[in-house]
Amino acid sequence: MPLRIALLAQPRAGLSANLLPSSLEIENLKLCDDFTTALNTAIQLVNQGKAVTLTSQSGLSVVLMAGLTAAQNRIHPHAYLSGFATSLSLAVEQSRRQPDDISIEQTSTASTAVEQFSALYQLIDDIAARHQQPEYTQEGCDDGQYWFTEPNKARVASLTFNTENLALDAKSQASNTSLVLTQATGLKEAKPLLDSSRLFFIVTGNTEAELSTKLAELNKHLGNPALQSSVLIELMHQNLVCFQADSQSSSSQFAIVLQGTSADAVLLEINALTKVLSKVIAEQIDYKTPAGSYFSPAPDSRGKIAFVYPGVGTVYPGMLRDFYQYFPGLYARLEREGNLKEMLQADKTYAASHDQTSNQPQEMTLSELAIAGVGSSYILTQLLCESFSVKPDFALGYSKGEASMWASLGVWRNPHALIEMTQTSPIFTTAISGELTAVREVWQLNQDEEISWNSFLVRSEPAAIEALLPQYPRAYLAIIQGDTCILAGCEQSCRDLLKQLGKRGIASNRVTAMHTTPAWSQHTQVTDFYNQPLCDALPHHIRFISAAELLPQNANQPVNLDRQSIATSIADTFCSTLDFTALIRAAREHGARLFIELGADRQTSTLIDKINRANKVTDSLAVATNAKGGDDIHTLLKCIAQLITQQVPLSIAPLVDGLTHQLASLEAQSTLHTQGEPV
Repeated sequence: MPLRIALLAQPRAGLSANLLPSSLEIENLKLCDDFTTALNTAIQLVNQGKAVTLTSQSGLSVVLMAGLTAAQNRIHPHAYLSGFATSLSLAVEQSRRQPDDISIEQTSTASTAVEQFSALYQLIDDIAARHQQPEYTQEGCDDGQYWFTEPNKARVASLTFNTENLALDAKSQASNTSLVLTQATGLKEAKPLLDSSRLFFIVTGNTEAELSTKLAELNKHLGNPALQSSVLIELMHQNLVCFQADSQSSSSQFAIVLQGTSADAVLLEINALTKVLSKVIAEQIDYKTPAGSYFSPAPDSRGKIAFVYPGVGTVYPGMLRDFYQYFPGLYARLEREGNLKEMLQADKTYAASHDQTSNQPQEMTLSELAIAGVGSSYILTQLLCESFSVKPDFALGYSKGEASMWASLGVWRNPHALIEMTQTSPIFTTAISGELTAVREVWQLNQDEEISWNSFLVRSEPAAIEALLPQYPRAYLAIIQGDTCILAGCEQSCRDLLKQLGKRGIASNRVTAMHTTPAWSQHTQVTDFYNQPLCDALPHHIRFISAAELLPQNANQPVNLDRQSIATSIADTFCSTLDFTALIRAAREHGARLFIELGADRQTSTLIDKINRANKVTDSLAVATNAKGGDDIHTLLKCIAQLITQQVPLSIAPLVDGLTHQLASLEAQSTLHTQGEPV
């Protein structure tokens, strides 16, 4: 007989009562010495129409009820028990699934009822968190990773308790027990962005004296030697709630953000800032520390925010790996929209490189790099806009980042459709990458003539390279970016040009003919490729700035928000030399001052900083949402801190909500402790 029993995992008795309506009658059942017997008893009670809480001696509990009962009470279960038998094959048959449907198959040698219950609880928790334990990931990473699945396909896992080889007492019989669990709609509560080891305080004021007073007050609170973690969380919560209320009613002239891994660390941050506060305000210079503390004494970002989208090649191993634990609702929505696994090219970006000393993902094609790059930009855009309510005034992209821009900001109706198209389009697989058929055609080569293509990063003025290009018709100035350029084309031609130039070039060893003369043969195909249906309501409040506007034939005319104009602008950018320096200059002329990079790593932020310094621009700032080699959440918090000090209108609800849930949990634990219950 098929099972459909809704399961909810509760961390400790009483800590998650808010998951269940008060009208639902629940029968409490204690775990006995035999796990199978206890689970059978709970199932029988469910079949009688009851809801049951099965609680272990450790305090962990699982609520069981009929799937229909959960639906009628608008309860979102964490998982469904759909198979329970003496063998895995029987459990799979009972669940009416196919063996291939099971993506995680666990075998446990847990010998006691408590251990077996804990194994079941952990599996329910993993399904609710969409989390794969380390032993089931491709690279066996220490903390596991996101449990990817195909679109519209539920996660299915089995758990088999094998006691045949264990020493059993005389009353026990060797047997197997197998369970099949399937994904339900309930999600595990988001991990808090802040806690007692990740502190975040905001100090506001209209004068230096007011800031100094508030810094001293915070210093006094944090300096209390009896300060406990629960009090620290409460203090942080009060601080952020006050800022939240003040920002809605009035705006202070100054905002300081202090971060640290402990109270002592934040005290050091306060002490360091206090010493230079007068100088920072007098000289109007931004203050920042490696810990993530920020203070801008001259914020000038309202109405001047530009989202910047990086190009191909910024993806790195494990990018955005931990975000799903902190933003489960966002990931659940992204899964409903399309193929999240393909969007991030998870088989490559989350797989170990054959060279364990390399910090690169497994070898990826241009199309795979393009898809993963757009995917990371899309996720970070949704996160910043939806979770933190940041609204851009401008948007621009570096190279293929222009496609990320249109895909991420609500212009294209179905950006996920581009994933499969990119994987199969000859534009990306053979024309300007791979076999380089477009290059072969322009160079008029025979099929047996080999193309040795490469690109080189060189520190040089573009004019010096342009002066030599007529001597090397198979070398091209692909990109201009601050004090460096990208030279691409025939490897030997490029090396000869660099030698004549007297410059050393750093080879990228990546094959792509974007931004070179041969790419123009693909202009029509690229235009057709990006001629995508648009959303009904378009973001007309955003000024989209395309590098194509800077081309002589377009005479600085803005891109119209229609299918053909957008597709043509992408194709123009795709085929022409990219002058990123001019693009940033144009954005500043339009009024952009705060550039926020939305994508893996922080390559364009670094470039923008260099361009600003070269142009002696002091009233412009580049901020990254992600950085290779750093903690994803810490980098995100650094970004949010900078936006706060720049007085960008945003919501800090994700920070406050996590602290609110921690305080509720601490209060429940305190109550249980008073009652003598395990916590």
